[in-house]
Amino acid sequence: MEWLLAAHGDVNSIHNFNCNDKYRTPEEYTQKDGVPRPILGYIDLLYGTIIMLLYVPCLMVMLQKENIRLSCFKIMFLLGFVDLCAIGVNSVTTGILLIEGAVYCSHPITIFVTGALGLGLWCSACMICLILVLNRVLDILFPTLVKKYFSGSRTTMVLMIPVLYGLYFCFLTPPLLFTSKYQAWFFDPFIYADKTLEYQNYPHTANNLFIVVATCMLYGYFCAAIAKQFRKRVESTNKRSHTQIFLQSTLICLVNFVAAMIYVYMQFFPVADFVIVIGHISWQLGHGCPAFIYLFMNTTIRSGVSKIFRIKIGASVHTKTATVSTVYHQGGAAAHHSAHHSSSIH
Repeated sequence: MEWLLAAHGDVNSIHNFNCNDKYRTPEEYTQKDGVPRPILGYIDLLYGTIIMLLYVPCLMVMLQKENIRLSCFKIMFLLGFVDLCAIGVNSVTTGILLIEGAVYCSHPITIFVTGALGLGLWCSACMICLILVLNRVLDILFPTLVKKYFSGSRTTMVLMIPVLYGLYFCFLTPPLLFTSKYQAWFFDPFIYADKTLEYQNYPHTANNLFIVVATCMLYGYFCAAIAKQFRKRVESTNKRSHTQIFLQSTLICLVNFVAAMIYVYMQFFPVADFVIVIGHISWQLGHGCPAFIYLFMNTTIRSGVSKIFRIKIGASVHTKTATVSTVYHQGGAAAHHSAHHSSSIH
């Protein structure tokens, strides 16, 4: 984004991002270099719309006075807001571009700006997830430390770290750029042949390799410690519940890890089209899964949403189980970015 601002909005003034007037109009770039993919495009649009509709009431519940006062809900709200914005890039915007069959030179300014935002959101979400898992670990295993680092306004101060982290990637590193030919986002605009390495975003690669892997490892430690802690004092019914939560969280972490690693790999090496699609879907699921987790597995948020829409929940949940489930699901939904999508994010 810094390059675009320095060029006063003229992308053709940016070195290696000049479309070179190969064709005269955006439509010609689409027709000559792009591949319209209406089916995939409408699927992305539908998915993005559904996730947004599910996420908004979850965020409303998080903002309720009794919830937002807690450090974990403050972190979850920021993560949810970032997810919502990211879905606007990787699903809604991507869907529109796929339907058209657009490439970078079809809409250079729009794709440049959107790609920069998507990259910043992805990296910010990675950092927020790391902080959320750390918050859960401290809260459950080291309660005195969570009070030291996350009490009162300290949580807000801590959350400035991922905000600034995301802004760094958005404004000071190369953006992601869309091409319908490969139905995903790459750092290479595919204007010139054999220049892929000149467009690489190495800070992004470091983010995916370090932050994502660190979050997965930390979350694995968290789950193992909690399982050990409850093994001797939780009823068998609750043990099964904890096992299910652990498996669900592990799957979410795995989805994001796959996305992150695929996006890093495909920036440097040629891969089959289906691998690119898997990477992009994993990116979308990483930002979208938490909405389903909050609504269907997080007792606090599910109850709050049901009150907003005046929906009666049929089954009652034992207080102790509900409390434990809430703690676990907050960690689980947090894990979703743990391995974030990558190049395009990612």
